[in-house]
Amino acid sequence: MDLTIEQRRIANAKIMIAQELATNSGTFIEIQIDRMIKEIISKVKISASDASKEQYRKLYKSCTSKAEGDLKSCLMSCKTRASFDKTRTSFRFSIMEEIQKLRRESEKAMKSKDYDLGKKKIQEAFKLAVKFEDEFLSENRIIFNDVKNKKGFKRVSFSKKKGLKKAPSADEIIKSFSVNNNISDRYALAFSVIATFGIRPAELQKGVKLQFHDGMIYAVVQGAKVGSDKGQKVRAMGSALRENNEGDKILMDAIYKAGGEVVVTQNKKDYESLRKYLNRHHPGTSLYTYRHKVASDLKASGLQKRQIAEFLGHRTTDSQQYYGYSRSGSGGRSMTAKGSNEVRVKQDIKDYLKPAAKPAAVPLGSKIKQAKTSISTTSKAPKFKPPGIK
Repeated sequence: MDLTIEQRRIANAKIMIAQELATNSGTFIEIQIDRMIKEIISKVKISASDASKEQYRKLYKSCTSKAEGDLKSCLMSCKTRASFDKTRTSFRFSIMEEIQKLRRESEKAMKSKDYDLGKKKIQEAFKLAVKFEDEFLSENRIIFNDVKNKKGFKRVSFSKKKGLKKAPSADEIIKSFSVNNNISDRYALAFSVIATFGIRPAELQKGVKLQFHDGMIYAVVQGAKVGSDKGQKVRAMGSALRENNEGDKILMDAIYKAGGEVVVTQNKKDYESLRKYLNRHHPGTSLYTYRHKVASDLKASGLQKRQIAEFLGHRTTDSQQYYGYSRSGSGGRSMTAKGSNEVRVKQDIKDYLKPAAKPAAVPLGSKIKQAKTSISTTSKAPKFKPPGIK
């Protein structure tokens, strides 16, 4: 790994400080260097699920192999803010993992009394930490404005929320599966679950339990993207049975054949295959498109913000503003949800109910008549009396 001239200067200054601290405290310089490394990596807190961590590692590996380790060029080639944020987070997470790995290898070597290897590993971790601090934590770090301001930049939108109007309906997707029985058997049930309940693909991989009670299809989901302060660990959602809806027919058939309760899962291989199928046959459409469609239906139905958050697997109502539009939803079905975790309600989010109708317009002739009446009934000024007349 190569450091820039400025980064080498920073590293040299830090080593001088570490040497002085080691001399004053009577400790080894490697101990002081390790403390500096820990101070740098403690500045970044990344809370992510195992699935997200795996995505970060995959993206980091892909970028470093394509750009031959030039992370800046990878960031500068991003076309949207979302892709930039994800790429930068993946770099931060993966580089911190590399630093921690080198620290552990150094510690292991020191315990085995292989001091030369221990010193080598801690020096590698130190150089990587200095580079990381300069390129991702300092004022010199690349931000999205740098990307936007580069010559020839063209903004591209891959927003699933903004593409709702152009996206095919869930029924159209399901009908397209029917041209091939193998495709239908492989994709139809999993897609119907996502299109009906708007769950995340990672949640379907954990398994979704389906039941039918009192005219409503219920799904019990183990949440993804769950942390100490975010996400619903478990949630139960209900969607009223819709006549002539292809997805509901498939779900009801699966529940009936299983004797009243069925667990639907999708492995990672089938998920990747379905994702590629949609991209190939319906460009611009993904499984997340139908999560946004469900969010639109929830908003159009007039459901309370708290229940919308529970349905989508959120622990705060703030997140739902990024999902769907009430004007794009079909409010024709009844929906309900309950989550295992309390939802924090943000009061300044607009309600999703349709605004009250404006009063009927008054005809022009009536307005003129009202104006004449108003003039005739207004108080008149007192008549002028010449002086001397009583």
